[in-house]
Amino acid sequence: NNMAKVTGIGHMSYTVMDIDKSLHFYCDLLGGKLLTQTVDEGPELGKYVMGDMLKDPYGKLKVAMVDLAGLQIEFLQYLVPETNVPYHGNPSIAGSAHIAVNVDDIEGIYKKLKDEGIVFHSEINDCVRDGELVWRWVYSRDPDGICCEIVQLNEDSNYVKSAKADKD
Repeated sequence: NNMAKVTGIGHMSYTVMDIDKSLHFYCDLLGGKLLTQTVDEGPELGKYVMGDMLKDPYGKLKVAMVDLAGLQIEFLQYLVPETNVPYHGNPSIAGSAHIAVNVDDIEGIYKKLKDEGIVFHSEINDCVRDGELVWRWVYSRDPDGICCEIVQLNEDSNYVKSAKADKD
């Protein structure tokens, strides 16, 4: 079988209004590591990233690559054409994304982020399945209003153990 196949995940990407605010949230507050930060531009770059929707194919954008606990997240701030419409903020609209980060002390992270002015949707919640605590979780918002879920897995949960076994 000579079928070409996916060999891994390269990165995920968010378009943001202000790359510096995003880097503060994902690096300074959540502990991500800034890998690279560049400004990319070219006569056809706009067309390459946006297809035929642009009249002018020129593009220029700020690009930052962050490693957050082993996941690479690329942040894009468009300069030409400018990122000019903020994220609508409604996670039920198709194409919306959210990220979930695993933490070792959800109470500590929750307090730290709240003290920094981060808005949460609720207090910390328990995910219970078949009478067993699987994880504790809470949703917050990043500077663009993108949902960021904070999760603390219950490592003793049969559900978590079987999910990990499936990965190995």
